[in-house]
Amino acid sequence: MSDPINVRTLPPGTRIVTADGAVAEIVSNPADGVWLFARYVESPSDPALVGQEDMIFAQDVVEVRPT
Repeated sequence: MSDPINVRTLPPGTRIVTADGAVAEIVSNPADGVWLFARYVESPSDPALVGQEDMIFAQDVVEVRPT
């Protein structure tokens, strides 16, 4: 098991990986610990998401990628 990710501390520009394997770059973080606003950079399960912005639920974040 990996360490928990504190999404409240993630600044815009940080790349995250979601549970479905997508990679997204944080655009805005309201620091509520629940949501992140991000733009998809990679999305193996749905390539149409690439370039799209969406809200990502904190529990779906499984990894933080180094910048």
